[in-house]
Amino acid sequence: MATADSKMPSRELSSKSAYTALLLALPLLVIFSLMGRWQTGIGAWICAGIVVLVVRSHWDLRGSPWFWVTIGFAILLQVPVVKLVPWDHRGLTGPSLLPLAALDYYLMYGCLKLVEKRVERQPAK
Repeated sequence: MATADSKMPSRELSSKSAYTALLLALPLLVIFSLMGRWQTGIGAWICAGIVVLVVRSHWDLRGSPWFWVTIGFAILLQVPVVKLVPWDHRGLTGPSLLPLAALDYYLMYGCLKLVEKRVERQPAK
């Protein structure tokens, strides 16, 4: 017997989703590498992968204009991270970037959830 919860789209992410997101963001790393700034490219690649992950997890909302506006705003919030973090510092290794990536994910996810709740509260016209 199907429940009402089974009709809701799944927002769970898997390791396959993460690998796909990073693969889709790989051209950004290549572009930065061709410009001679591969260290900054790694940061941009991680941030772009996070964007793809959040968009993937909320793909059921893609028809709403507020969804794309929120994604655009969240991308603008990531630009200072890519520009200001000294990516060529020797202390920034793969494991040390995980907290930054997690913070980035929760920042984007939080922006989207906040706007989603606000839009759901407003009565339909």
